[in-house]
Amino acid sequence: MQNYSENSVSDDVDITPHVTGETSEYLGRLLIGDDEPRLLNSLCSILRDKGFEVDGAEDGDAVCQRLRENAYDLVLLDIRMPGKSGLEIMAWLKETGVDAPVIIISGHSDYRIVRQAFKLGACDYLRKPYDVDELIRAVGGTVLERRQARSQAATGWSNPLTADFFKHTLDHLPDLVFSLDERKCINYLNHHSESLLGLPTEELIGQPFSQLVHEGDIAKLPLLFGKNEVGESVTQEIKLKTYHGGIGYLDCDITVASPLEANNTALTYAKPPPAKPPFLGIVRDITEHKRTLALMEFHASHDTLTGLPNRSLFMDRLTLAVSQASRNGQKLAVLFIDLNDFKAVNDTYGHGVGDQLLQKVAAGLTHCLREGDTLARYGGDEFTVLLPSLDEKKDAATVARKLMNSLETPFQFEGTDLRVSIGTSIGIAMYPEDGAGAETLVERADMAMYAVKQKKKNDFYFYS
Repeated sequence: MQNYSENSVSDDVDITPHVTGETSEYLGRLLIGDDEPRLLNSLCSILRDKGFEVDGAEDGDAVCQRLRENAYDLVLLDIRMPGKSGLEIMAWLKETGVDAPVIIISGHSDYRIVRQAFKLGACDYLRKPYDVDELIRAVGGTVLERRQARSQAATGWSNPLTADFFKHTLDHLPDLVFSLDERKCINYLNHHSESLLGLPTEELIGQPFSQLVHEGDIAKLPLLFGKNEVGESVTQEIKLKTYHGGIGYLDCDITVASPLEANNTALTYAKPPPAKPPFLGIVRDITEHKRTLALMEFHASHDTLTGLPNRSLFMDRLTLAVSQASRNGQKLAVLFIDLNDFKAVNDTYGHGVGDQLLQKVAAGLTHCLREGDTLARYGGDEFTVLLPSLDEKKDAATVARKLMNSLETPFQFEGTDLRVSIGTSIGIAMYPEDGAGAETLVERADMAMYAVKQKKKNDFYFYS
């Protein structure tokens, strides 16, 4: 994989502008905001070599000034910049009504910031160090969509120069572009269809579009095409079948645009254009994007060492469980678990063994719980447990004994003769008798746990 430090672009990433006579037409005008001069200059150079007109700015205020003075087909922004940040610039664009699509390029991977960027209207998010070929395709695809919309509004698709430009560029987009006839059958696919779907283009021409759709998403097709038939474009998330060594599925965003004019000459059809206008659609594979967002969301709510829910997620689940218990007249229990003498393990054997011990403890505790229970790493060597839907107080005591018993056998470590024993102190708070709020229940379970530790033995106490 290439990254920005190499300043190289693959020869097969072709988005060459259309040439008329001796003058080449710029593919589009770009504005890049990045406070690292070396990266800014490198990115400007790469995109100019590909046929774009490029302006650069090293701080957010300068970006806004450029946007006041000029019209741009695309803005590429870093999240962190002096003056206005990338997110603040996007908010400013919405407030002022400046029309400029934005791609975020940043080393920042916080899920909440990425989600905020998309909420503010970012059309893509590339993480540093970026892959140069991926960057070129993302920029080219976004600029093409913008120029396509402008050209169709101004001159229509029948302009032969515009048609040649779009036809040339469609086959180099990372997205699948398709056209359907009035029966919703495929009569055009760009070159990306075979690599995405795993079937030759000629096998798909003439087939109903519905044959590509996962059976569970067939019901979404009327929504995708219904408004389109009255002139509105619609986007739906739909799973498409793939045939790479067997049938698989991709998560895709599918946009069906307004029907094209019947005299469309921009696309080469497998047969003469139908009497009724066809549908033009774009398929964007969002499988990896969804996987990345899901992973980022998981890391934001889970402990990286044990994979357990973290304190924040535990409190969310406890708050919800308290609400449900109140509504249904049920009991629940909160257990606060502290490992006895864990610091001695770290001091004696090192933090590597300490981390492995925490992982083994987490796995052992998990096996003692029901599917609907929650075990979380609250911090350090402390764990919390949520036991919803209990009938009696003694049910919590039964689980506490199971948790303690799971730690009785010394833990072994692969590749060594080391055996480590660890005890635990457990405090228990019950809803509703020990508190009506999530934070109160955790605090009182913690207090009960400290009562156990003061007696310096492995045991559990209820709050009293």
